[in-house]
Amino acid sequence: MTDQWYPNNVENQTWVPYPGDAGLTGFVIDSSRNGQGPWVGNEDWCNPPDRGLGLRPTSNTGVPLIDAYLWVKIPAESDGSCTRGTAGPGDPVRGMVDPAAGKWFPQLALEPAHNATPPLKTGWPWGGGH
Repeated sequence: MTDQWYPNNVENQTWVPYPGDAGLTGFVIDSSRNGQGPWVGNEDWCNPPDRGLGLRPTSNTGVPLIDAYLWVKIPAESDGSCTRGTAGPGDPVRGMVDPAAGKWFPQLALEPAHNATPPLKTGWPWGGGH
């Protein structure tokens, strides 16, 4: 197989199984962080600023090979202490020491909600006034 196999057979879904092969297996996509935002640099994976929530969890994807979109990474869960290549102890981008990995991080609850694509619903009962 070559690098061209993927676009030819997965993206175009023109897969013809090899003898004895059952074909492609479905998969899920973690859409809990949509990757938007300008942050690049050291530790771009670690509590990246300006990210948003992606597609909502669903098994109704409209794409035969995608079994579901899931939020595997819990929104507002810290990736750990991010020093972005500095001596630390704080995160120079956020101006604070990030919570330990897996702990609640309020900024990571608000930023992804504000930057969600598609936008989150507002108003009662989803938030805002009622």
